[in-house]
Amino acid sequence: MDITSRWLKGLTQVELLTTVAIVGISTALALPSLQGMQAKNAMSSNVNLFLAQLHLARSSAVTRGKRVTLCPTTNGTECNNDPKKWRDGYLVFEDTNSNRQRDSDEQIISYQKNTTKEIRIVSSSRHRNRISYIPLGRSWFSNTTVRFCHDKQPAYNRAIVISNTGKAQALKTLRNGDAVTCD
Repeated sequence: MDITSRWLKGLTQVELLTTVAIVGISTALALPSLQGMQAKNAMSSNVNLFLAQLHLARSSAVTRGKRVTLCPTTNGTECNNDPKKWRDGYLVFEDTNSNRQRDSDEQIISYQKNTTKEIRIVSSSRHRNRISYIPLGRSWFSNTTVRFCHDKQPAYNRAIVISNTGKAQALKTLRNGDAVTCD
């Protein structure tokens, strides 16, 4: 019997168990960082999408010469009055009568349904749960902060601050240095 052919037939049980153990340990070490990367990417895409909708609302107000409003919605056709309902989605519409409510004759410019349920989107003000832009590109009323909070990875929470001049800025912490929370 040839000794070399005996070694080419397969793996021993010890070799197989060693390989499985190495793969298992490598996977266990990589999994938390993969979950963190997934949370960070989800947060980035949600914040960037919201910023894009703010820019769309502002530029639409300027180019159309009419007030344009961004508001939370649950059905894609009318605004919701709950400042915690941004999580369900948001609506950009031409607010021709300036009442900050979408009426049936007002054109929908954009509707975005939120698909990431781990991220809560909350307005800082109960009275500022709508963001309106006038034809000059200014945001109506006063500054507001929209907070984005990840249910499982709070280290990735973000905030968008919208000034009354219309400028929107994404931040990792609040202006005073505090962490972003949605409590």
